[in-house]
Amino acid sequence: MEKISSQKFSIKKRPFNLKNANKALLLAIIILGVYYVAGTNDLTVKGFALSDLKAQKNKLIEANNKLELNILALSSYSNIKEKVGNLKMVAAGEISYLTAGSEAVAKK
Repeated sequence: MEKISSQKFSIKKRPFNLKNANKALLLAIIILGVYYVAGTNDLTVKGFALSDLKAQKNKLIEANNKLELNILALSSYSNIKEKVGNLKMVAAGEISYLTAGSEAVAKK
């Protein structure tokens, strides 16, 4: 028995420790999960902001269409004719033109 007691038992250290690998894998899964949730949250917030901007764009397009219709109504012939009648202007009668001789023209 002396041989056994005098022998040194050497415990070889494993090059690959399964316990540490599991811890690293769990940590990686947790970190990736947090990044995934943060990314999904960011996309959701941007989606709501985009839908709000689309609704605002549609309201502005509708308001622009109403303004264009208002412009067309105000520039219509009947509306202009009515406004001219309210100005109480006198219609032009016969127009006579003057003819100038060659002496009346300014020369250089």
